[in-house]
Amino acid sequence: MNTKTNSKPCGNQARLLEKELSGYERAGTHLYLDGRRCHADEIVSACLLADGAGYMRDIIGNDQEMITDINFVKIR
Repeated sequence: MNTKTNSKPCGNQARLLEKELSGYERAGTHLYLDGRRCHADEIVSACLLADGAGYMRDIIGNDQEMITDINFVKIR
């Protein structure tokens, strides 16, 4: 069984990810990359450059079920 998958965004996927994350930033959501606060373009770059790894989203909400933070955690 082949367990290797290509989960890196490329081309149009990268643009869509940056647009999505920029929207979250404008709405006041804090973005993190492995626990460090950063901007949408930094996350997209990290996802593109992840060599043999990918990123999983850890989404944090508040009592009103609104997303307050998104942490991208590197997985191997």
